[in-house]
Order: sequence, then C-alpha cells, then structure tokens
Amino acid sequence: MPPAIPIRRLAPHRRYAKKFLTLPDELLTKISDNVAPEDLPNFRLTCKTLANISAKHFGEKRLAHRRFILTEYSLKGLVDMTAHPVFGPCVKSIMFGTHWLTKDLNVLMDALKENKITDDAEAMNILRLYNERRVERAKFYCLSFYQLLSGIIANLERRGSKVTLGVFDDIQSGFRKKVRHVRGYGSDREIEDLQFVRMSPAPRASLQAIRNACQYTTFRPESLVLDLTREEMDIETESALCSLVLNPARQLMPTIDVIITTRYAHIGILPSMRLLEFKRKGIPTQDVCEAMYCRVSLEIFRTPMANAILSAPFHRFSIKSCRVDIDELIEVLQAFAATLQVVEMVEVFLWVIEKSAPDHDIRPVLCCLRDDLQLQKLTLDDVRAIHEDYDGGIAIAKDRTWSTQQKIRQVLDVFIEHDIHAWDYSGSEEESEDEGEADDGAKDQGEAGDEENEGYSDWERHEDILRRRARKAKALALAEP
Repeated sequence: MPPAIPIRRLAPHRRYAKKFLTLPDELLTKISDNVAPEDLPNFRLTCKTLANISAKHFGEKRLAHRRFILTEYSLKGLVDMTAHPVFGPCVKSIMFGTHWLTKDLNVLMDALKENKITDDAEAMNILRLYNERRVERAKFYCLSFYQLLSGIIANLERRGSKVTLGVFDDIQSGFRKKVRHVRGYGSDREIEDLQFVRMSPAPRASLQAIRNACQYTTFRPESLVLDLTREEMDIETESALCSLVLNPARQLMPTIDVIITTRYAHIGILPSMRLLEFKRKGIPTQDVCEAMYCRVSLEIFRTPMANAILSAPFHRFSIKSCRVDIDELIEVLQAFAATLQVVEMVEVFLWVIEKSAPDHDIRPVLCCLRDDLQLQKLTLDDVRAIHEDYDGGIAIAKDRTWSTQQKIRQVLDVFIEHDIHAWDYSGSEEESEDEGEADDGAKDQGEAGDEENEGYSDWERHEDILRRRARKAKALALAEP
C-alpha cells in the first residue's frame, strides 16, 4: 500500500487572502481607494482581480500628472497611456523636458576633466555614447517624432479630456549652485550607460513641438505651464510661447491659461478667470526675508507678451509673498483701470526710495487705488514699506479687507490724508479690529475735548479716525437748529 500523501494545509494568511477576494467588488473598490498612492503598485501586483479593481484609482493617483522627455521610448509610453481605456481619461497634465543631452564637444571635454577621466579609451567611449544618443534623437526627430506627438494629441482630443500641457527644466540649479536632475519617463533609459550627464537647454524646441502638434488638430490645452528655473525668459522661448497663447491680433486667447514659474516667482496669467497673479514660488514660510527678496515683475517678458498682458480685461489682480517696485505696480494697476474690480495684496513689500519719508513714495499707490480704479473689493494684509535700512519694513496695513467702492474710498482718504500716522505701524495692529460699545463710550468721554478739531495722535488707526469723524458729523447735525 503506497504511503498516504499528507494533506497540504494553506497558511492562515493564504486562507484569509482567498476569503478577501470573495468580498463584493464594491467593498474591494472602497478598499483600493484608501490604499496610499505609494503602495498602489504593490497592491496591483497582488493578483489580477485587485489589479483590475484598482485600475481607475491607480490612474487617478499615479498617472494624472506625469513628466516625459522627447525621445522615442518616452513618447511611445505616452501614446500607450493616453490610448488606454482606463488610464487615458485619468491624465490631467503632461509636461515635456526642455533639455537634451549636449552635443557641445567643449562641454564634454570639460566634463571629462572635472571627472578626472584621463584614460583615452574610456574618454573616447564616453564621447561615442553621447554621439550615438545625438544621432538616435536626430533620426527620431526627423522620422517619427511628430507622428507620435500627433497621436498623443489625437488620443486626448478623442476623449475630450481637459489637459494641461507644458515644459519643465530637466536640470534645475538650487542654492549653493547645487544641480538637480528632474527625471521624466524614459530619462533613466536615456542616461543609463553614461558616467556623467551634461545637458543643454532647448525650451523653444519643446514648445514648438507642442504648438505644431496642436496645429495639426483642433485640440487646445486647458492651460500651458512653463516650469523654468531661470530668472528670465530667453527670446526664443517667449517667441514660441506667444505663438501658442496669442491670437493674430497679438492678444491673449481667452481659453488658454498660462502659468509660469521662474527660479523664485510664480506668475499666473488666467484669462478664463479674469485673474493676473504674482506670488513667491514654493510654500510660504514665516521668514519675511524670503518674500522681501523675491522681486516679481513683468520685465521677464518682452514687448509682445507684456503688451498682451497689460491689454487684457482682467477683473482681479493678486500679489502675494513678494517684493514689487512701486512704479511698476502703479503701471500695472493703471493698465487695468477700466476693468479691475478686485485687488489683493498679501505679504507684499513696496520698495521706497525716501528712507526718512516712506509715505512720500507710498502715497501714489494709495492714490492710484482710490482715483484710477473702481474697486469693489480691496485686501491689504501685511503690506509693508521696505528699504535696505529698514528692519522688516514698516507696516502699512495688516489684515484689512474692504468691500464696496464707497467704503474703499473712505478708508483710502484717511490713509492718504494722515500718511504714516494712519498706518498699522503702531502697537494697535495687535488689537482686535472690532471694538465693543463700551470701548466707544470710553473714547467718547476721553475725546470730548477733541470734537472741535481734526487733530490726531501718532499712529491712530484708520477706524478710529473714521469713527471720530462720524461723531463730529453727528454732533454738528444735532447742534443745528
């Protein structure tokens, strides 16, 4: 009699796993929705059932915002992703790298010296690899580049997806001249055999590729993003940008928003929201110095783009966590005088020239807000006058928001008439903005002798000045026969 074959028992976790898969699809879907994005790839590798259940969640969390480079391998992957029935609709933004492996022999020779590569055979092998990459990319660019890119755009157009297109700097320089290589899909494959990486910027080629691909179809991106690490935009990049976002009349297209990030600043040109915004790049911190030295300006643009921005019918203007020159701020505000309704200035430093009389430089800004604009809402929060000899700046207004044109004019009248004495420079900025009736009564008794004149104490809050004026007007009205 043959020996009995022992019964193979499943480990407890295997038994529980089999029971787990018998749960209704609705429960499995909810479970997959709560899996952390970084754990989703392993979750999908568990089995085919969980891979199918979590496909949509995986696409929304891991594939919505992706970076690619302009190589055949990378773009073929993008074609497959946009054509996928589940992953394709999940795509929200596609960014293309602006840098290519350099073909500058001088740059490569300097890199060989920096890396102390003295062996001739090794050096020649590196140069050969760079040349092979250059030849492959040139061949791809001539033969099938636009075919793949047009296929990507056609897939997006067919699905009716609202997608953001843009470019990003692969090589980003940070503080202390540290260089960071931002990778897209296919970057590791492109540089896998290279001992060092040297790249050259070509943002114009990337933007032109997007423009040409869009021209072959009727597809228009929801917005265009330029994630750059330079402080200025070169003429070739701006030329390609203008061809994408300006109409034949050299005006901004109302259907395409533009978001530009430079090394320090974020500029949002959003015609769809009638909004122009400037702010410091990155997450705001408590360090006011970071905002004080982040200067924002339209000077990064040349005449065509700058004129298009200043002639657009923006309703809202927002500037946050940065420094701005007073003359340029006034120029921008006056350019939008006919349409501007909302101005928001938060943690803004206004550079003054007259150190001993900052109100002399600030008054034109306040007069512009009062006289040139017809605002319905004005927000001034932590707005300061700044000079190289000021320590942290002088607070003009802190946590202030006014609505209606009449109220805004009343408040600005006080700021302009009383200059620095109506600013929030004193300790009163720590007080509560709303005062009780008892407080008002105390002021009535304490200021009874001041009803006959318009005098004021140093750094009196503008609310106090307005209340005093109202009391005086009421007293005069009661005194009339």
